[in-house]
Amino acid sequence: MQTEARSQLLLETLRTYAPEDGRERDSLDKIVRFVESSEDPFSRSTAQGHVTGSAVVARPDGSAFLLVRHRKLGRWLQPGGHADPADRTVLETALREAREETGCGDLAPACGGRPIDVDVHSIPARAGEPAHLHFDVRYLLLTGSERVGGGEPAEVDGVAWFTLEEAIARGIDESLERTLRKAETLLRRVKRDRPTPLREQESGRRPVPERET
Repeated sequence: MQTEARSQLLLETLRTYAPEDGRERDSLDKIVRFVESSEDPFSRSTAQGHVTGSAVVARPDGSAFLLVRHRKLGRWLQPGGHADPADRTVLETALREAREETGCGDLAPACGGRPIDVDVHSIPARAGEPAHLHFDVRYLLLTGSERVGGGEPAEVDGVAWFTLEEAIARGIDESLERTLRKAETLLRRVKRDRPTPLREQESGRRPVPERET
């Protein structure tokens, strides 16, 4: 997809996004300015950094999250990564990266395909690649699949489900903790507000009528 068209789609999405706090507001402003000013904000050759798409993969009830252990960084992270030229949107980038890194193909976007979080973070220099920034746009993806693993071994050396508390105990960073808390709150609210199916209502005990006196 043409870079300009993809940039405009992303800007339209970001301009209607409501950050949770001042820190996320700062990240949002940085991403918008970067996309507006960069000739190709998705290219890895852009010196300052590039837009990335990542995914919070969750159980539909918010009870657990699927994280990957990044081989080079040695940390548990949400799946995600760089945009490919064929990706029409950053959501497509997040979906593709999540499938590749977790081996889970059964993923459905939540929130109407809108972002659940944004974050700007630094990536340390590695062989052949200077230090740079990731302007990360994060999406909530849901799955009921038990099949995971078999992802990209060059980048990932572990895939596992964690509750929010277990993920925090594994040392996830502050921005990922914020994102998981958002996802857990949203999905638990959806579960709570979901109407009880009629067949479940009918299978329940009916009240015993009072006797007339």
